[in-house]
Amino acid sequence: MNKKPLLLLLALTIFMIGYWIPEDRHVPVANAKPYAGSPTVYGYKVGGIHAQKGITIFADQGAAVEAVTSGLVLYREDTPKGDNSVWVLGAKWRLHHYANLDKVEVKPASWVKTGEKIGTIGTPKQAKPTKPAAANLYYSIRSLPPLVTEWKAEQPLGLDQVFYVNPHEFLTSYQNEDKAAH
Repeated sequence: MNKKPLLLLLALTIFMIGYWIPEDRHVPVANAKPYAGSPTVYGYKVGGIHAQKGITIFADQGAAVEAVTSGLVLYREDTPKGDNSVWVLGAKWRLHHYANLDKVEVKPASWVKTGEKIGTIGTPKQAKPTKPAAANLYYSIRSLPPLVTEWKAEQPLGLDQVFYVNPHEFLTSYQNEDKAAH
C-alpha cells in the first residue's frame, strides 16, 4: 500500500486543525499608558531593513503581560543580558511574539490560555544608558502561511508584509465587533 497519500491527508488535516481552533483575543497589558499622544506606537509601515513589524505598548515596569490568545509556548528567552521574550504559536498558525519582558513566567512546550500571565513588563536592554527607555512591551504577530490578500505594492516592506499581521488591527477589530453585537 502506498503511504504517501495517507501522509499527505494527515498533514493537510493537521494544517486545517490550526484554522479550526477558536481564536480568542485579549489585550496583553491592562491599563497601558499613553505615550506621545498615543496608547501604542505602531510601526508596521516603517520601511527599511530594520522596519518594526509590531506595536510597542507602554506600561508601568513590572505590569503583568497576559497571553493575547491561547497557544503553545515554543520559545522562551530569559537571560540577564538580553531582552527577555516569549513566542507562542496560536490559532491560524500565527506566532505571537512578546519582547522587552522583565520576567518570563512560562516554559516552552506549555499551553497558555487567553489572558493567562506570561511575564512582566521590562525595559529594552539595548536602550542607550544616557537615555533610559520607558518600560514597554513589544508585541508582533507573524503568520506562518503567507497572507497573500494582505500584499500591497505601495507598502515598503514588500513581500515580507504577507507574513505579518497588524497587531493593532488584530487587537482592536474584535473589540469593535463585540460593541456592535451588543
